[in-house]
Amino acid sequence: MQHIQTQEEWEVEMSLKILEYVKNEIYLDLRFMSAALSVLTPKSDKAVHTFATDGSFLCFSTEQMLRVFKQNSKYLDRLYLHTILHCLFSHLWIMPGKIDSGEYRRFWHLACDIAVEYLIDSMNKPCTKRILSGLRVKTYEMLKQEKGSISAAKIYRSLWEMPEREIIALELEFHTDDHRYWPKKTDSEAKQQIASENQKKWEKIARQTQMEQE
Repeated sequence: MQHIQTQEEWEVEMSLKILEYVKNEIYLDLRFMSAALSVLTPKSDKAVHTFATDGSFLCFSTEQMLRVFKQNSKYLDRLYLHTILHCLFSHLWIMPGKIDSGEYRRFWHLACDIAVEYLIDSMNKPCTKRILSGLRVKTYEMLKQEKGSISAAKIYRSLWEMPEREIIALELEFHTDDHRYWPKKTDSEAKQQIASENQKKWEKIARQTQMEQE
């Protein structure tokens, strides 16, 4: 008897097709990202409302995927690239300091989001181009005044000097993907082993991507 596709199965199928479309859009503008774009295994996840990754899977919300694709497909391009760049820069695995909770984790996640969004906006590519808000322009100008390259670690240090109201404003502006599956220092030994393997994998891909770009 022929299987009758359920609504949920249809939504997953359509979401996977949209994801392939998104990857192709990015590839056309950023061909050196070819290897990185094919690493994460897509997985529907009802617990998330946007993209999330642990370095192995790309967890997505079918509801968001279908809704946003109709309204603004370019946002999905930015969202996917944002998540991939977190992996390429090892943001998931290199949180500074020994404490992995509270403000330390909060500020690190925000710093990573700002760093990645700054890079995407600096690329100024058709697939991810957007109008910058006043807060983004102000934040980027502040970052450019700092000596040396702009990194999540440098942004992280500067966040400790900001008042709470500015931190909240930055979180509202730069929050993009869900970091709930990023490894934690309190994870079990088995999870830490998987995280270590994922980090090594992405470090290799990052070197390959850098070579392709050059």
